[in-house]
Amino acid sequence: MKSNREIKALAVCLISCLIFTTGCYYDKVLPAEAPEGEISYTQDMQPFFDASCVSCHNGGGVPLNLEASVSYAELIFGGYIDKANPKNSTLYEEINTGGDMEQYATDIERAMTLKWIEQGAQNN
Repeated sequence: MKSNREIKALAVCLISCLIFTTGCYYDKVLPAEAPEGEISYTQDMQPFFDASCVSCHNGGGVPLNLEASVSYAELIFGGYIDKANPKNSTLYEEINTGGDMEQYATDIERAMTLKWIEQGAQNN
């Protein structure tokens, strides 16, 4: 039979292990928040496209022209936006974590894009 001292030492060891393995949980990342209020296509979305996308998505060989003169129509009529299920929108899926265009969007731009679609993807 184990002595009280051995039982206490074992309990301290188990508690210490539990604290060290679960006490600090830093790999949980909170999602970025989109800007407050309504997201504007011309003031928020198009500048994002201009800075991060248009160098390739400009009507050349890469599908989806995101130049200012045609981008909204391309997104809406090209099937890239799903207003009923915003997270299923091709635009959002492509720039979201794991998507092909993930490296070209920040967490805030992803959150802004989702919020714009959730708000009805208006041409404002």
